[in-house]
Amino acid sequence: MKTILFATDQPFWRRENGAQQRTWSIVQVLLGHGFELRFFFLVAMTPADVVICREHGLQIELFDPRSVRTRDRIAVGVSGLLQKIRECFRHDSRDTSDEFLTLESYRWPLASMQFRSLVESMCPDYVFSVYIVWAHLLDAFPERQRCFRALVDTHDLLHLRQQEFSQRQQGHWIEISRDEEAAALCKFDLILATQVDEAAAIRDMVPDRDVVVVGHCPGAEAIGNPSVVVDTGRDRDRIRFGFIASENAANVDGIRWFLEECWGDVHRASGAELVIAGTVGDAIARGKSDDWAGVRCVGRLDRIEDFYNEIDVAINPVRFGSGIKIKSIEALYYGKPLIAHSHNTRGLPQRVIDATLVEDDSTRFAKACLRLSGDEDLRREISERCDRVRQMELSLESVYRDLLEWLRVDCDGSP
Repeated sequence: MKTILFATDQPFWRRENGAQQRTWSIVQVLLGHGFELRFFFLVAMTPADVVICREHGLQIELFDPRSVRTRDRIAVGVSGLLQKIRECFRHDSRDTSDEFLTLESYRWPLASMQFRSLVESMCPDYVFSVYIVWAHLLDAFPERQRCFRALVDTHDLLHLRQQEFSQRQQGHWIEISRDEEAAALCKFDLILATQVDEAAAIRDMVPDRDVVVVGHCPGAEAIGNPSVVVDTGRDRDRIRFGFIASENAANVDGIRWFLEECWGDVHRASGAELVIAGTVGDAIARGKSDDWAGVRCVGRLDRIEDFYNEIDVAINPVRFGSGIKIKSIEALYYGKPLIAHSHNTRGLPQRVIDATLVEDDSTRFAKACLRLSGDEDLRREISERCDRVRQMELSLESVYRDLLEWLRVDCDGSP
């Protein structure tokens, strides 16, 4: 059995945002294909985290400066190195922190020492970094002297994402240049891109590294077919629209745009409801100056399926950002008609785009909502189209094929 040691500061088992859901799905797929997984977790865990990890059998190695020899702790110190990371970690999403980080913010000498010790004791076949921010851990092992192969899931091209946020006068959680990102990517043997266009950009940045596209399969933890409910609101007095997201700047901007520019017309004409789930609802509640009729914020949900069983039509009004469009994929995966800003179709397969109502103008977006709210047959037709897309484009086999093939070939070639 091959062993993979993950390095991450993301409590992915919570599945509270897209990044966590993506990592959770990858973990489940790798477990399902017989890999032994260990996790070097670089920030503190809550008691609830400990319970969840124990329930799921996740083998966690916590970063603990006390595990490093006293003389080494004294030599490097740890006083200010963790503070910014901990401040960022206290938020639900990296993008909600007022403190901006750099790659150097993650360069903790004591973490590197503990990582080296873990690798020497575990002898993993692979090291898997969640985001490029932990690339420096590999410096403890010169490339030609490694006993493992190194993988990274990029989640985003961070320098491009930062540019998009800056263009909108929004802060981004990390300040990073293209050259800095390329230098970090060069340390890995395999790079996971979220979509085809990002894979092409990465190959241009680091042409001598392997790059595969790994999308997202929301039901990866349920090996086999998910229980997709194609309820189009037949038994409800009013149609329910829904949006689920964390409270990063792009999500908050998107739902505010929808509420301020579209929702009033939709609600007055149809009497529809809008269900907002996730921590984005907290941000809306804090900043709103008006009461929006028909809007219900339900906060965090334990199961993503509970949200999609609650609604009839999904919306994705997010207008900037980068990376995989998890909210769009989830809606189609769970059989819900989706109305989305065109930004949320970037990088998606054409069949997925064809199953989506795409509108950028607020008036047309509202009209699309009204069209779906008043036409049950159309909702059902789109839901059935979503089911076909799920089977062809969003199956475990299609989403994770290239990653698993790379690992298979690498394993076959190893002693």
